[in-house]
Amino acid sequence: MASLTELSFNWLGFISAMISNISFTYRSIYSKKAMTDMDSTNLYAYISIIALMVCIPSAIIIEGPQLLQNGFNDVIAKVGLTKFITDLFWVGMFYHLYNQVATNTLERVAPLTHAVGNVLKRVFVIGFSIVVFGNKISTQSGIGTCIAIAGVAIYSYIKAKMEEEKRKTNTA
Repeated sequence: MASLTELSFNWLGFISAMISNISFTYRSIYSKKAMTDMDSTNLYAYISIIALMVCIPSAIIIEGPQLLQNGFNDVIAKVGLTKFITDLFWVGMFYHLYNQVATNTLERVAPLTHAVGNVLKRVFVIGFSIVVFGNKISTQSGIGTCIAIAGVAIYSYIKAKMEEEKRKTNTA
């Protein structure tokens, strides 16, 4: 709802984002279960290896010919080989670190808390783009962002209350 009025909005992107959200949540749930046998760093290594084996063949088949024919040549002509390789390295490094931190965080919190944190991160990104890039916010975008923030706040409040009651029950 928060991004429905964006100029770049399209339904394929929206559906893909929803599939990504659901996949992220399931990955968190199953990763948390797998952490009984290994720590978060080893689990992330296995997840990365499996993802590489799944994604590389389909990426080569679907995007490979176009990427080799047009993509690399266009980018290198535009920014130069050194900048392209440097930027590619840093993007990969930061993405890896982001996922490593997310997996280490999952080791310390419940999967649902992790998923709520992911929603809060997206709300932060929207807010950041409004402040830094001066993106205009429509009424619909504002309502969508407020719903997301309210949902996270309500979840956090209820979870804190439940943990407080659990502590009282355990000490009594």
